[in-house]
Amino acid sequence: MKRSLWGTLIGVGSGLALFELWYRNRESKPTMMLPAHRHPWRIHNYAPGHRIYRTNIPIRNFSSKFEATVVDVVPSVRVLGKKALPNPDEIKIEAQVRPWHKETREDGYWPAYILSPQSTLEFELSVSIKGDLEQIKDIHAVVVNLDYSTYSRREKQQRHEEVILVPDMSVGAQPEPVTEGNVTLVPIKTHILTDADHMAEVVAKYVSPVAQEGDIVVMAESVVAITQRRYLIPDEHVKPGFWASRLCYLIPSVGSLSSRYGMQTAIDEVGLPRMLTAVGVGAAMKLVGRSGWLYRIAGMPSELVDDISGTMPPYDKYIVMGPAHSQSVVNEVKARTGLEAAIADVNNLRRAAILAATKGVDVKNLIASLLSNPLGNAAEQTPIVIVRPASVPVESESRA
Repeated sequence: MKRSLWGTLIGVGSGLALFELWYRNRESKPTMMLPAHRHPWRIHNYAPGHRIYRTNIPIRNFSSKFEATVVDVVPSVRVLGKKALPNPDEIKIEAQVRPWHKETREDGYWPAYILSPQSTLEFELSVSIKGDLEQIKDIHAVVVNLDYSTYSRREKQQRHEEVILVPDMSVGAQPEPVTEGNVTLVPIKTHILTDADHMAEVVAKYVSPVAQEGDIVVMAESVVAITQRRYLIPDEHVKPGFWASRLCYLIPSVGSLSSRYGMQTAIDEVGLPRMLTAVGVGAAMKLVGRSGWLYRIAGMPSELVDDISGTMPPYDKYIVMGPAHSQSVVNEVKARTGLEAAIADVNNLRRAAILAATKGVDVKNLIASLLSNPLGNAAEQTPIVIVRPASVPVESESRA
């Protein structure tokens, strides 16, 4: 009798253990909004003082087995001004979502919707701006916050994404060229670039009209990354682990890896074994008076991470990574414009690195030309610079 009881208990215990093991290893893929795959903005001018910007954004259930419910999507706006923001009574900005599932509603209400496994739904996001045209020109950018919730066999998930809209594309007067040594540096001012932009088209728009034979187009790496949506909302997209929470204390405060979020981003980029090796070698080399070895071992992706405050508003609230497929980007610029092109990482410490360049670029000479850090992506809004042989005259009339 006792043997039978013990056998039953062991059997039940084993069954529960196997069930728990299955539970811990079950498929638990999320349901996520994908703003990187949104449609281009569509602009509607209903009146001289009323514009509506529309885009479609997908939400996907990545599970191959389980359905999920998109409970709600709630938009709100955060407005940045080039100067003091206009009076709210004079300019009004609102965001609204229009679901395409079930009945189409005009009031912005989101009916809860069940997404079957591996399926996608789209919704329309619209941003309405009412006000005088001159006031609209004073808007630096509109950040649309998208808070959404999903419901499934997992706990109810509260998530957040952001989409950036630049209502005014005018850039004003271009900066004056500067001659340094045997080159002339021609900064190119652009509108605030977002993930809605494509670098080859940006260069064609702003550089091609003033380009001359022998020019090299140099693009700031952080801006190329922004156009690829290579930026992260720390609380939403980065989950610092055990090692990131500890290794960040070994980095000086001026470094982008000195926060657990920045460090985790670098670990995700290069891998934990490489980062641990880099930290160990870096610490050892510092004991003998040699610095910079952490980044040499970890590699360029770790050095290109810009933590919060590392870029211009509104991207100063994100972690910006280095660009992806850099060689493809410069090749596309060359194919689109016929100009030699490069992507550079330049800082104020007279250090420059070329991430990628087309075949006609002398990389060594280009690095020497960029040491003064002519690229400006803060208030200057000059994320592109033309490097031109000084013997070629600058056609000033084309800079107006």
